[in-house]
Amino acid sequence: MKKYALRLFTVLLTLTLTLSLMPTAFGASAYDRPGQKLACLTFDDGPGPYSDAILDVLQKHGAKATFFMNGYKVRTYGDQVRRMVAEGHQIGNHTYNHPYLAKSSDALIRQEVSGTAQALTEVTGVTGTGSTGFYLRPPYGSFNSRVAATANVPVIWCTVDSGDWKYQSASRLVSYTGSVLQDGDIVILHETHKSTAQGLDALLTKLDQRGFELVTVEELFWRRGVTPNAGQIYYSAKNTGINRCEKELYWDESRLNTHWAWDSISYVMKEGLMTGNEYGEFTPQFPLTRGMFVTVLGRLSGVEAGETPSGFADIPAGHYAAPYAAWAKETGVMVGLEDGSFGVNSPLTRQQMAVALARYAQLCGAEAESFDLSAYQDSAVIADWAREGVAQCSALGLLNGAEGAFCPNDTTTRAMGAVILHRLCESDFSAAE
Repeated sequence: MKKYALRLFTVLLTLTLTLSLMPTAFGASAYDRPGQKLACLTFDDGPGPYSDAILDVLQKHGAKATFFMNGYKVRTYGDQVRRMVAEGHQIGNHTYNHPYLAKSSDALIRQEVSGTAQALTEVTGVTGTGSTGFYLRPPYGSFNSRVAATANVPVIWCTVDSGDWKYQSASRLVSYTGSVLQDGDIVILHETHKSTAQGLDALLTKLDQRGFELVTVEELFWRRGVTPNAGQIYYSAKNTGINRCEKELYWDESRLNTHWAWDSISYVMKEGLMTGNEYGEFTPQFPLTRGMFVTVLGRLSGVEAGETPSGFADIPAGHYAAPYAAWAKETGVMVGLEDGSFGVNSPLTRQQMAVALARYAQLCGAEAESFDLSAYQDSAVIADWAREGVAQCSALGLLNGAEGAFCPNDTTTRAMGAVILHRLCESDFSAAE
């Protein structure tokens, strides 16, 4: 194992150096987002008895959603509403008593909207979304310009009605919504149907495979350059040329020394192990993609570039990652998704990285070591296919959790890569035989 540890240290050292150069080498942008496909799942009629189950699935997939809630339920399910906010979801207004707003007086519209807003603020402390107040989802799709103007907040409708309220079928939810959803769409689901909670995991798996990133309505608007205005009605936010990265990806490089990983970032930059982009930016929050990662592992294994067919639907012959993906498929180091794609532009999650490193380690002759995954409080959300790899990487000290959690679905970032490399450089691995 000591000889393997030294080889693995050398591999990861080279890996980190190579990744810093990869955008230039492949002619890609500094940030290669998965297909640039964004969509919003919105849940109406809650909160309710299935809220926690829905939140569990969203957490498992690292997805964000928007919950349009009825005011009369908010205080009863206060814990669930507070959890939504704490886990980064958006909360919105679905009126207090769920009336037909187009048939209601102006006074009743204002009462229904303000009553729910008051309940949401009382329970969560949140006063709205941005400067416009809580976005409104009118019940039954009963709205018009008068309703929007009277409510005086952005009104959100949809481009896809999942039909979960009508069919109440988990399989139909997955097959229909998972197939028709397109970039920029907003889809309506309902928090109050058991079948929706039951089908959500499979739906999100299907959307993951199609390369979607699921965000809140607020995030969708921001990333597509849409400024929501009170009294206006919105159905979607298609890509019209503005496609910003997540707000969390931006980091003021002039304040890089305040980043939580600064010690490791400064170390690897000083040692020349990782460098910045063509603009001199380290971009600590930017992720590594599956295509980049498999290419580095393949190159380290001596795989040569060429016109080799990849064997994956989303990597055509001639693509930079094609020969390396073919090698990974043959050796089992990295395999594709159920739909036949590799997910070449998808960001690499922590559990995906752990599995790839563990398999690569085994390819290099390493023996699996034992590790009790129950040490992680979120061990239950580590996917079955990833558990062995996470355990081995944890045993080797290559990837570990923080504050008792492994966070398997979190994206691996350049900052995390710097920390891992720094840890390796200061470990006993460098003194191994």
